[in-house]
This record gives sequence, structure tokens and C-alpha cells, in this order.
Amino acid sequence: MTLYGTFPILVPGFTESTSVYGLKKTSGTILFKPGQDGEALALAEQRGSVFPDPQIRTTDMGLLEMSFAAYENTAATSGVFGTDTVNLSKTFEQTVGQNTQRWTVNEVWIVDSYTERKVFPATYNSIFINTTSPRVLGTRLLKRFIVGDRPLDGTNSSVPLTWQSQVSSVTRRNFGIYDEVDVVTSFVATVL
Repeated sequence: MTLYGTFPILVPGFTESTSVYGLKKTSGTILFKPGQDGEALALAEQRGSVFPDPQIRTTDMGLLEMSFAAYENTAATSGVFGTDTVNLSKTFEQTVGQNTQRWTVNEVWIVDSYTERKVFPATYNSIFINTTSPRVLGTRLLKRFIVGDRPLDGTNSSVPLTWQSQVSSVTRRNFGIYDEVDVVTSFVATVL
């Protein structure tokens, strides 16, 4: 094999792929002469942030071969809808004269969630991630049942509540200076 040109050199046949999170990965090999470690790393870093540390081995020709993976944020995002089941209940009590009635209203709701897949700097603190999804989320009552002695007038026959869309979980996977992040936004109920 004859190589022409100056060293370090990116060997043809490197691969590029982009994840659904928008993180572009370039994998390749750089040939360089002893003492050119810094220049070889700089050549790899032209493809993105190198992670993990590259592997270096000596070839049969006396050159050094650096295998690397470099990452770059393309700022593309994607996402997927999901659903959660939420069980809510509230106990009520009503006293009329010396008669006290106590009952519990139980409700089962199905609520939408949206998982947004994106890339953040690894130094970005998860607690500052806001609801970033412009998606419209919904709720639906599946079942309601009452346990106890409910008054016949029908008072307090449902759980009084409000729904608010908020970030409910964040999952991260690290790739050096970048994290691939799943940001789950869902409805959270507050029982009044």
C-alpha cells in the first residue's frame, strides 16, 4: 500500500451517522508519524468533540494509527407520544346532626405524555429544563368508583383537581461534552 500526501491524514472510509436525538457521530482512523499526536487529535476534532480518548497503535509501516469517534450536535430533535395511567382519590366527610358520612372517590385517568429527544451540553443542569414541547396533551377519565356512605344529594361525587403540563422526568446518556436527553412532559394532577 502506498500513501501519498502529508501526515497526519484521515484514512478514506470513515463513517458518519446521526441519532434520533440529533447527535452526529463520525468514526474514523488517522495515520500519523511519531511525534504528531497533537496534530492527529486536532484533525479528529475537525469532525467534532472526540470521545472517548482515541486508541493509538503502531502499524507495520512504523506509522501510528489513531481510531477515534467524534460527536457534533446537529440541533435536530424528535419525539414520541405516550400515555400514563394515573390513580387519584379523595376522602370526604359530612356531618348532619349526629350522623357522619364518610366516603372516598377513586378515579382512574389516562394522560398523554410526550418524550422529546434532543442533545444538551453535558454541563447543563437537568433541574433547569422547562417544558419545551409545543405538543398538545390531553386527559381522559377512564373509571370512577365511590367507596363509603355518600350523601344522596350527590355532593362531592368526583375528585376536585387541576391538571398542569410539566417535565416529569429527564434521562441522560453521556458522550463527552454532549448528553443525549429524553425529556418527558406529561400532565400532573393536583387534588384540591
